[in-house]
Amino acid sequence: MTPLAKGLGLLIGAPIILAAIFFTYFNATGEDRMRSVCKQVTPGMTVAKLNVFIGDWKLAGTVPESGVVLLGQPNSYGRHTCKVTLAAGAVIAAEYNFAD
Repeated sequence: MTPLAKGLGLLIGAPIILAAIFFTYFNATGEDRMRSVCKQVTPGMTVAKLNVFIGDWKLAGTVPESGVVLLGQPNSYGRHTCKVTLAAGAVIAAEYNFAD
């Protein structure tokens, strides 16, 4: 193999391998992370506190005053989320949700 071929193989192969590792790791550990996050969202938590919590954990999701919102970490591509039910500006329930 020529040095040019080895260099091109490394230049192209390394990012593909790293992307596969990144994707596999965050999906393999996503359930545990999101279950832990959901346990910290407690009934009675206000929308303002939930918004601060979302910022602290770097979660994706927009919180309405009432309804249901799915909070997820962008690095798990929305497969592992926390389903939060809100009413009158407060959390009623939070549970782990898996989308596949």
